[in-house]
Amino acid sequence: MKVLYIHTYYIHRGGEDIVYESEKSLMKESGWEVESVLFNNSKYAVIKFMLLFFNPFSFVRVCRAIDRFKPDAVHVHNWYFGASPAVFLAARIKRIPLLHTIHNFRIICPSGVLFNDKKLFTHSISRIFPLLSVRKKVYKNSMFFTFWLLTCTRINHLLGTWKSIDRFICLTNSSKEIICNSILKVDRNRVFVKPNFVLHDIQPAPFERSDHFLYVGRLSEEKGIETLLSAFSGSKYSLRIIGDGPLKSLVTKFVAAADNTSYLGFQKKDFIIQEMSRCSALIVPSICYEQFGLIIIEALSCGTPVIASDIGAPADLICEGITGLHFTAGSPSDLSEKLDKWHSLSETVKKDYYRNAVKSYCNQFTARKNFDQLTSIYKSTIYEKAYNFQFPGKRGEISGLS
Repeated sequence: MKVLYIHTYYIHRGGEDIVYESEKSLMKESGWEVESVLFNNSKYAVIKFMLLFFNPFSFVRVCRAIDRFKPDAVHVHNWYFGASPAVFLAARIKRIPLLHTIHNFRIICPSGVLFNDKKLFTHSISRIFPLLSVRKKVYKNSMFFTFWLLTCTRINHLLGTWKSIDRFICLTNSSKEIICNSILKVDRNRVFVKPNFVLHDIQPAPFERSDHFLYVGRLSEEKGIETLLSAFSGSKYSLRIIGDGPLKSLVTKFVAAADNTSYLGFQKKDFIIQEMSRCSALIVPSICYEQFGLIIIEALSCGTPVIASDIGAPADLICEGITGLHFTAGSPSDLSEKLDKWHSLSETVKKDYYRNAVKSYCNQFTARKNFDQLTSIYKSTIYEKAYNFQFPGKRGEISGLS
């Protein structure tokens, strides 16, 4: 079978790019015919943003690619903003089965992560035109940018652009619930849950580990950096921080005044995996609705438990008392309590967590598992579109996530 992928690269490489590349490589290596139509947001960004409602150049490119490649399905990863919603219309006009992975909540909220001014922002989820999001400048702290993004996505909603999507692929159950209960009013049978994966299996490290904790990720408000630093202020536990971002100066200032923390800067994947394999546990303190966390499943693949906030993807990916611990998002005191709880566990119990982490990874997040899930979603979409046939059984539940 043949799949045409559509993806827009952001100016700075991120997780969405990695997921698109990994899925395409996975299907190609498994014998599927795959091609891509790629866009980027680096060149002529102003023009592309102004064409956000409908980019005719993107529309023509996708139509030509469909005519030439004749795919069995079109899979859109990121359409924002270089591709624009025009790519969905192209597949719709050509009558090709259409799938879209929800990497963020851009189609229902300009913020993309349901976060603004250091707290959750869910006002836009179910409202036709939520002016509050414009007043609060939830996108790039700009009323104009927020207004234009909101206008373009809402007009496409009213025109039925999102209804042309045959399958929405959400990365977690919590993401599916938000999409199904949003203004989109998507039929649950059209929404499948399929997590991301680590392309190449990583052998877990031995059980012998250091006592320090580890944070890996973007240094920004929505990632809960301030919560993390507050929890370790005056703490008896050690923390290592890897990453870069707008709060880098805050982190470096904190580390300079604290003996129990160290900042390792931006690091490549091999170094990160080594650090994960040595730490006692990974900390994921996000205070926004994370769609997924590749860093979490990479930790699990190393046999590393995760102490994570209790909202969004971390709440779905980590099983309390099995593969890690949860704490109240945005609460330094609760995070401190969970650090105490983890430190008080015996080495025997911790080894159970290490084993459970690897088991969770092998059961849910390997390339083999993902291939089976993607194949099932693609085939059901193609056959249903061609023959108006609905597969029996409970649909929309591919993932084994609890």
